[in-house]
Amino acid sequence: MRIERLEATPLEIPFKVSFKHTSADRAKTASVWVEAHATHGGIIVGYGEGCPREYVTGESLKSALDWIARNKSSIVNEVTGLESLKEWVAKQEQTIDKDPAAWCAVELALLDLLGKSQGQSLEALLSLPSLPSAFQYSAVLGDSDLAGFSKQVLKYVSVGFGDFKIKLSGDLEKDSAKIACLNSAGVPVKIRGDANNLWREPSEVIAYLDRLGHPFWALEEPLAPRDFAGMSKIAAHTGIKIILDESFTRAQDLRDIEDTPDLWLLNLRVSKLGGLMRSLDLLKHARSSGIKVIIGAHVGETSVLSRAGLTLAAVADDSRVAMEGAFGTHLLEHDVCDPSLMFGKGGRLCPEEWYFKTGTGCGLNIGEK
Repeated sequence: MRIERLEATPLEIPFKVSFKHTSADRAKTASVWVEAHATHGGIIVGYGEGCPREYVTGESLKSALDWIARNKSSIVNEVTGLESLKEWVAKQEQTIDKDPAAWCAVELALLDLLGKSQGQSLEALLSLPSLPSAFQYSAVLGDSDLAGFSKQVLKYVSVGFGDFKIKLSGDLEKDSAKIACLNSAGVPVKIRGDANNLWREPSEVIAYLDRLGHPFWALEEPLAPRDFAGMSKIAAHTGIKIILDESFTRAQDLRDIEDTPDLWLLNLRVSKLGGLMRSLDLLKHARSSGIKVIIGAHVGETSVLSRAGLTLAAVADDSRVAMEGAFGTHLLEHDVCDPSLMFGKGGRLCPEEWYFKTGTGCGLNIGEK
């Protein structure tokens, strides 16, 4: 197969409600959209998406588009199939480390294109297990005011959610009220917190958790990114597992913590890790080290990245302790495909409701717009 054209553009879709945490406040998507064109018994197009985030990988929408423009010629000339795609990824490891979301958008488009050209699903193309019958998602609550937070909680609980992640503000009164709101929801709830690198010293985090009453089974990114020594102190003192997100974007990060597997959980987001194939490799390494994972998502992902997350989740199997994302048109004013790939009642997503609508590649029915 020969790639004839590789196009990258910004993708901005308004949210139905804004989403806030300590690192960002978003009211629309900020994604890179890639289309890979080829002729194979007719014109075929593969679609990909990446979410550059300055506070995660240092990328911006502009830098991601610039990266694709610089590397497009090499990709088009050198990638002709799955093996050459894998070779390009291995050869460009350090380059991808610096711009993972940009490469993710390209890689997903190429995998979709290859699957369509060979008449295979994403899983068959990569020699992976088929998707299971259902996936279970967590509810993710942003740092809104208490009235908005309470409304979201009631909505989630009313449709059967019991697993929640909440964004912390560092305001003790505000965070305590939100935890009390969840605990008074009338159903058993499981709560993990996300601090988005809010504090700088382990003692600050430990004191704050003491005042909150240790409500979490896991806490995401309490300190500056890659302060592994500091975060290990928090885990050892409190018994709360630490989730690594901004601190886990490349293979070296996993090597830095693999000797203490019981302290950590890894948030696997396909975009920040530089595509699906690199995410699968890191998942394999994590499983061999005995580290459990959460299949995560960037706020505002469309169904294309949600679809890649399903592949990763299926392979993770019993190493997976939670899933995030697949908001689809629960959050977006419109999605890139119809039907939108998103969770339903109780946070469950059943692939049979949309899978193989087109039969090959990612299996999504991407709209012309």
